[in-house]
Amino acid sequence: MKIFRRITTAVLVVVLLSVLSTSVLGAQIDTAKTNASSDVSLLAADFEISGTKLESDVTLPSFYSSKDLGYTTPVRNQIYNTCWAYSAMSTLETTLIKQGLPAPLFAPMHLNHWGVVEEDGKGWNRGYTGGGYSFITLGYLTSWQGPLLESDYPENTPVTDFATLTASSDKQVAVDGLIYLDTGDIETVKTAVYEYGALVGNYHVNENYYNSLNDAYFCNEPGIQTSKLNGHAISIVGWDDSFSKENFNESARPENDGAWLCKNSWGENWGDEGYYWISYEDEYLFDTRFGHSYAFNDISLFDKTKTLYQNEVYGATYQFEYISNQDSLTYINVFDADENYDTIEKVNFETVSHDAKYNIYSIPLENDGTPEKDKAKWLNIASGIVPYQGYISVDTEDFKVETEKFAIGVELIKNNGSNNSIGVGEWLTSGGNPIFLPHSDYGQSYLFYGHGVLMDAMDFYKDYLEDDIGGTFVIKAVAKESEKKYSVGDVDLDGQISVLDATCLQMAIAEKITLTKEQEALADVDMDGIISIMDATTIQQIVAGLSFGEDFKDTNDFEPMT
Repeated sequence: MKIFRRITTAVLVVVLLSVLSTSVLGAQIDTAKTNASSDVSLLAADFEISGTKLESDVTLPSFYSSKDLGYTTPVRNQIYNTCWAYSAMSTLETTLIKQGLPAPLFAPMHLNHWGVVEEDGKGWNRGYTGGGYSFITLGYLTSWQGPLLESDYPENTPVTDFATLTASSDKQVAVDGLIYLDTGDIETVKTAVYEYGALVGNYHVNENYYNSLNDAYFCNEPGIQTSKLNGHAISIVGWDDSFSKENFNESARPENDGAWLCKNSWGENWGDEGYYWISYEDEYLFDTRFGHSYAFNDISLFDKTKTLYQNEVYGATYQFEYISNQDSLTYINVFDADENYDTIEKVNFETVSHDAKYNIYSIPLENDGTPEKDKAKWLNIASGIVPYQGYISVDTEDFKVETEKFAIGVELIKNNGSNNSIGVGEWLTSGGNPIFLPHSDYGQSYLFYGHGVLMDAMDFYKDYLEDDIGGTFVIKAVAKESEKKYSVGDVDLDGQISVLDATCLQMAIAEKITLTKEQEALADVDMDGIISIMDATTIQQIVAGLSFGEDFKDTNDFEPMT
């Protein structure tokens, strides 16, 4: 089902025949009636998505609390309609702490400001005080656009300062993988909370179903229209199988005991110091009309020696599932290379094709920049089975990028009843008005199938879907910084020999600074085993272009060091 959009498509590509029928309804969210100081904010729409079922390797306890174990950070009090941003940052903080990593407070407002319409009309067509979608968070984090520290981007930061503060602040975490948990399966949710410390869950909130005496919530009203749903996102941090059904309102009680421990974003003066319980049987918890519920399963502290090659930053807004009768499809992205990051070590992609087989390839390019169609010339750098629905991160055999452009292909093969679709950044509308427009262009994404058929994704959209906006496949590559080579005499490690190197050496001799072992090796220019003022003089002679012995004619005579 396509979000907010009705489309019936018949696709005929050479021997390829596929029919996709989708239908959707636009949604307007009502302001929730709660006791909170802020309105709820997760916009509901007729998404049709499914999640992953997980099984724990251990016997799960009947009670678990990341809060009691010290994995949670302080409860925040959201401003504007930003529960989706606050719950994401809270969950990310808890997941880091669960891994034994430092987790200062992250900045929900940076995420909120990032997810607004751009000057050219691209991106999410919303204002920063309005509601949002879970997709905004997923794109922001998996594209390494953040998070920033709360101290670097406080809640009261004006949106006009976004560009300046973003450029001057350090990103904190790299999110490469996350799991969709839209089934709401109790065992799956417990496993995710137990393994990762927390997850983001979405539900319909109405104060009539909240028992403030017991801090317990349960809605048993079925059939609420999408336009009437009051979406709210929270961080689920635990559970209690014995939480009594008697704790809920007498007029709306579940059939059985059991509830999720939830961390809210309405301040410590709400609920039990900001926490409360939602019944396992709540009618709308994990309802897919609020978008994805999810857990972070592959995160690390941000490493400045790595970069993320990507053609889009907003992530997957839809699945490229227009082709259904091919057992194997290869999705390809072509990237502009950065000579400073030439070693690919991971490939990330989004898919809901759980259990499909995958092969990841490094694909050479033709002279015109298009991917090579002869599959025999492709290099397989990873293979496996798609382990879950969500953003998948795969360690690859390291390979060097030696051209100005390079291509990564993700081949998905149907397996055990799976499909073989991939996430795509594609436009969305509501009531005929665009709510999201991608930065899609020719030469970025290609589709390969059948007997060597290669097609630019933009041509596919235009020729077979009558769509001039198109989309971009969500395939990204993590690259390590290139190994730097230094010549003897390059004491300050700036890649060139200058008078600054002589100055640096003189300061080291005067014990004003301390050289590393690598710098010491480069400082012994005359190679007599002693670092002395003579080495500094030799560097000055090199800079001046003077000869100083038959072994050192010019800087090209020095062997580079790595």
